Amino acid sequence: MLRACNRVLTAGGVLGFLVIVAADGLSPADRLAALEAGPEYVAVDPGYRALVEMAGFVDVDIDDLTAEYATTAAAWMNEWDREAAELELLLGTDDFRERQARRDRAVGAIGAGLLKRYLITARAPG
Repeated sequence: MLRACNRVLTAGGVLGFLVIVAADGLSPADRLAALEAGPEYVAVDPGYRALVEMAGFVDVDIDDLTAEYATTAAAWMNEWDREAAELELLLGTDDFRERQARRDRAVGAIGAGLLKRYLITARAPG
């Protein structure tokens, strides 16, 4: 997919994407906890810088947005709590509670340093 992005961008065009990954250096138990707490697509960091560079991009930059991720995840959970009555009617009590429990696990994992969020940007050469 990264190579296809490079083909369609004009010279000097900028690619940007966000990833949520399990933090580096975790014990096997903590890595499992991170994968279970994160969104379905959470990944073990496969070396994004190298992948983006192999696709032909230059000026690769990786910014840690974990603090903002923590703020957003907590705010999302709080807003759902605030609208709980309506959301339970819409989704059903069990579904609502499961979603909130998953958010709570994610907020805890972010706070414990198990999950990270990165903004990756790079430029098409030329």
